[in-house]
Amino acid sequence: MNRSATPASIELDTQEARQRALLALRGLTAGKSAGEVNYGEIAAAAGLPWQTVKRLLGPRDGFAALLNGAAPEPVDTRDRILDAAARIFAQKSYQGASLDEVAADAGLTKGAVYWHFKSKSDLFFALLDSRFQQEYDEHLPEALAHEATHADPKEGLKAVLGSVVGRVKDDPDWPRLFLEFMGQARDPDVRQRLASAYQDAWRMSAGLIAHQHQLRGQTPPADPELLAIFWSALMDGLIISWLVNPERIQLDTLMPRLVDMLWRGLEPQSHDSPKE
Repeated sequence: MNRSATPASIELDTQEARQRALLALRGLTAGKSAGEVNYGEIAAAAGLPWQTVKRLLGPRDGFAALLNGAAPEPVDTRDRILDAAARIFAQKSYQGASLDEVAADAGLTKGAVYWHFKSKSDLFFALLDSRFQQEYDEHLPEALAHEATHADPKEGLKAVLGSVVGRVKDDPDWPRLFLEFMGQARDPDVRQRLASAYQDAWRMSAGLIAHQHQLRGQTPPADPELLAIFWSALMDGLIISWLVNPERIQLDTLMPRLVDMLWRGLEPQSHDSPKE
């Protein structure tokens, strides 16, 4: 959005985006109910960020009423600011962006931003929370439901991790931004909030892992949170390696090979073991 846009042009852009989102929602409900459609699907079909779709269409449980013309148009200034922050941080980096620029992109005053967020780091954490919510409320449950349809659990695991890799590659600005923000962890408050965010992610992942074992009729691992920490650390390390060396690290081809290696185990195989 143009920073010099007038209120009228901002409103026009919003209406056009909302119409695109509504048309995408209507198209997606041709084959399933409105309640089964998620923000990510609408965003992909409309060519909009999922945060924008959420702001423009409101809660998912209101999609059916929205299509019937019975739901009011949602207005959420906080989501509007988050949407603008996602764009500005991606364009200018966390350090390079200012709250003035975020406010201008959202078509609001700086005071309106401060009404909802006390600082730039507070705004970033709200953005982080919204992405975590999207990942653990929608993306991972959908991927795990699909994984349960694989007869081979190893191939199912490859599919789940492949879906994560796909989202990373589709939005490389986010992992770059997150890596940059990690440098703020010298601040004790930031470090504590990052630690809490990771702990929440591990706990939610552990719950999904345990649930997935139950769906397959398997005994859950003794410590599902340890497994969650392992996969989180592996993905973080791979993504950092990919960001700095994308020619060497091909995430979509490397991940299946890593799963094969881990599935067999890391213990070296002897070439001179006695034959039976």
